[in-house]
Amino acid sequence: MSKFNRALSNFMSIKAERLNEILNIPEALYFTDEDRDEIMTWSRPKARCVWKKMKRNVAKRKTSGIHYEVCSYCVLYNFEKFKRISCRGCGYGVRHGLCGSKSQPNDYIKIMNAFDSAEENPMRFFTDSYYMAIIRNIEKDLNIYWWMLV
Repeated sequence: MSKFNRALSNFMSIKAERLNEILNIPEALYFTDEDRDEIMTWSRPKARCVWKKMKRNVAKRKTSGIHYEVCSYCVLYNFEKFKRISCRGCGYGVRHGLCGSKSQPNDYIKIMNAFDSAEENPMRFFTDSYYMAIIRNIEKDLNIYWWMLV
């Protein structure tokens, strides 16, 4: 297990905690121990690449909200909107249902419905500046430096 595995796990866990704070959504609806265990099995190069891409998505693309560009699993499997072929190997999808599927129940839809019911916008609570602060704090805590990402 590398620092990058822990960074990804911490990132997802912090988002789950925030969902619980905002909407009283159980953390396990977004991120479970099984999800964490799977991330911890990823090789260091794989975890490093996912962390680097997620960080770039936030910094360069200003990614906000509950978005596939800030999901460890979507980044790993190179998910692209409207191309579900990448979801076939996704362990997260097996545990939580395929995100956004209209034909199958899934946790992503439950979370988005909770935002709608509370008349809240996920982009208000998960801004790019919020994500950058999380990333900076995680990198500081785990001693991840810029040259480790090059």
